[in-house]
Amino acid sequence: MEDFKLINDFRTTAESRLEAARRLAATYPPDMSAACEADLHCHSFYSDGYNSPSMLVFEAFRRRMRALAISDHDVFDGQIEAIKAAEIFGLRAVPAVEFYTDRPGIEILGFFPNVEHFLKLYGFGAFDEVVEPIREAKKIQLNGMLARIPGCFAKMGVKAEITDRDINRYLRNGISTKGDISVVMWQKYGSVLAAAGIAADVKDFQARYTTRDEYLNLPLKIDMDLSPEAFVRRIRQWCGLPGLAHPTELRNKEGLGNGSLYQIICDLAVAGMQCIEVDGWRNGICPETGMRQTELFEMMRIRYNTEHPYAMPLLATNGGDSHNQPGEGLELGCGRNRNLRPEFGKFSEVIALDKRQRMLLL
Repeated sequence: MEDFKLINDFRTTAESRLEAARRLAATYPPDMSAACEADLHCHSFYSDGYNSPSMLVFEAFRRRMRALAISDHDVFDGQIEAIKAAEIFGLRAVPAVEFYTDRPGIEILGFFPNVEHFLKLYGFGAFDEVVEPIREAKKIQLNGMLARIPGCFAKMGVKAEITDRDINRYLRNGISTKGDISVVMWQKYGSVLAAAGIAADVKDFQARYTTRDEYLNLPLKIDMDLSPEAFVRRIRQWCGLPGLAHPTELRNKEGLGNGSLYQIICDLAVAGMQCIEVDGWRNGICPETGMRQTELFEMMRIRYNTEHPYAMPLLATNGGDSHNQPGEGLELGCGRNRNLRPEFGKFSEVIALDKRQRMLLL
């Protein structure tokens, strides 16, 4: 039980967590299951997740998975720990990142399946010129968003605020993303917000209030191109594989139809995008077609590849997007209520990504 606590302790060092991982790997057999062999989109406490990188890898091991990608928001801080933990547990860790953009419905994933190449970039500080200015700008942005909370919810008849004490109580590693604000609000006021009909759960609160300009959201003030195309180009300059995360958010957050979504896929592919997160827990029924959105996004991917025979074909990825936040209801390698599709979560996805990056590195 002590190692269970230590492997997930944000107050200790990564090496201490890895020591706990070594002991667990030697004594603890897999005792859970997953819907997928690989989950290529999850978050640790280096952004707005609740688990350490070592704990996420241990969870994948317990679920008999073969690979995972920890894609924290705007940072690579937990990747070295994840790589070392994966070596201990005999899994494949794909270094990854998820960048917010200036489009509310678009986040860009970056995959670096060639670990040797990633470690060289990381060691040279190649990511710093993008990551560090964003990190500093987000501190200002998030403080401004916290200041909006009392006035915003007073209009709804709810007295609310987030203090430093709340941050220390409810978060694992301080506030670093908008999602952290949602977690604290839901942990502190969830029952009140639900009773008032303001939000149903932490994800609903995030979508309806934290990310909306008329409520809590504030723009990131930074002298940097934050367009989706710019992040695609940056990831390609690092010889990584840029991908479109949860495409259904373009409908949810921007109200776009399928025609507009397909055009965005085409535009991002021109900029250098390599993959689409075809399957994710958000994928429900498309209101335009009545199709399941996973099949719809896969059809869009195939359509692009068919219509652009001389371009690099877009690859398919999956993503449970689990943060292990209290009340979230998501599981690594499973999604929500095991709604991730096994056929889109095969280890062969990782092999395809690895082959593509090796091709780009030639």
